[in-house]
Amino acid sequence: MSLTSFLKIPTVRAKFTETFPFQVPKLSGELLAPSQTKNYSLIGTAFDYLLRFHIERLNPNTLKRSWVAESGVSLIEDQPKEYRKLNALLTAIKDGPYSDFIKTGKLTESLFSSTLVLAKLDMIVRIGRVEPNLMDYLNEDVLDLKNLLSIVDNSLFKSKKFCSLNPIFDDASLLVNGADADMIIDNTLIDIKTTKDLKFQKDYYHQLIGYYILSKIGNVEGMQEDIEKIGIYFSRYGVLHTIPVAQFEDNPKFDSFVKWFEKEAELVFSS
Repeated sequence: MSLTSFLKIPTVRAKFTETFPFQVPKLSGELLAPSQTKNYSLIGTAFDYLLRFHIERLNPNTLKRSWVAESGVSLIEDQPKEYRKLNALLTAIKDGPYSDFIKTGKLTESLFSSTLVLAKLDMIVRIGRVEPNLMDYLNEDVLDLKNLLSIVDNSLFKSKKFCSLNPIFDDASLLVNGADADMIIDNTLIDIKTTKDLKFQKDYYHQLIGYYILSKIGNVEGMQEDIEKIGIYFSRYGVLHTIPVAQFEDNPKFDSFVKWFEKEAELVFSS
């Protein structure tokens, strides 16, 4: 179970809905990078990697953690032959396409294809097995990633003071069996959604509030200031929509809700 699954529990979802009334914000934008295949989940995860690599290059002092793909490979250490093969593959990606891009900024076919491999390795964590056809991909998958990256506005992700990729919230993350956000740029916590719909859904809102609550219970490594905004980057539109945390933190029920959240998470994840 994770923060996402915790938020899907009917009683938890109802408590969030009751405490934080949600009004769908009106968003406008053009679909600039439409899907090229039906591999929606794969492309979404691969672009998460690709965008983070891009942001790391934009911000040399970026704080970063190990990849989820690395955690996935570590889960199969009890299968020595498969583990050695996949660990060698990870090393090749790190020392090759990833390292080359961070140094030069050159966008190569191997960089795009490597993010697709990493996305498949993530699945070990999610479903507990290695995806078949690990090295196979469609040319259209690569085109999709190229299009998504081409519409990124660097000014949205260039930090002034602080940049953290996959930030965790100290021990608070353990409350929900481990939780990390996509990124924090200065004082804005951002989640990436590679979806065809330019719609800020209530589930997104709850997820972002969940991350913010974890940041109040714990701390974000290396962050000296408070999070002031939460937001979603709609990658197919190149649109970042943010919400000030004051919108919900000023709620008189907020402090008591944080205490309820902590107790409820402890109860759910200890059972």
